[in-house]
Amino acid sequence: MYEYVKKSEYAPVRKELEQIIKRTQIEMRKNYGITFQFHLIGSGKRHLITRIQGGNSGYDFDYNLILSPPSNGNHYDAKIIKQNFMTALKAALRGTKYSFPKDSTSSITLKMIDKGKKKIHHSCDFAIIYYGSNGSSDGYYYLRNNKTQQSYQFVFRSLSSVINEKVYNIIEDNGWSYIKEEYLYLKNINEGNRKHSFSLYAEAVNNVYNQMYLQ
Repeated sequence: MYEYVKKSEYAPVRKELEQIIKRTQIEMRKNYGITFQFHLIGSGKRHLITRIQGGNSGYDFDYNLILSPPSNGNHYDAKIIKQNFMTALKAALRGTKYSFPKDSTSSITLKMIDKGKKKIHHSCDFAIIYYGSNGSSDGYYYLRNNKTQQSYQFVFRSLSSVINEKVYNIIEDNGWSYIKEEYLYLKNINEGNRKHSFSLYAEAVNNVYNQMYLQ
């Protein structure tokens, strides 16, 4: 069964992670002349952080590390960008208790492992992205490690504003607690974790929206 993580527990972790990101910004600017912004996304942004009760995988944060769009029709070398971020993060992690950063398929993953209890306390995924010249209205490019082809590339991912519009309406009618209740319910019946958290969140929003406005 899933449970919500209290803000008093995860807030200091978020603060530490963002200090690590800021040190990474310094390393990237100093060593490679690259600047980026960052945004908390996913369940952390929505204050819907969950974990399995008594489990050993902890809870997680997700951040977008946002590069400026390539100028004058140029393109980023995805492999070099990933290598630069990996090196900068390693430097930023000095003196912390986080594990060595892992080059995952669509992110860089950090884990805080409780060695005494032999379980993950929490983890964090950093996705490296940039928006197109039209801004964030249609989508963005994210850095993907194609392990099958042993190559790196920036892949376009489209965005949808429909869910955000529904959430706005629900919150306006004091319905946020219904979304939280429905989201936790869907997490707990998601056998085998077949659906990703964002899909469950979208489903929870749609269910609440339909119950509030379409019945």
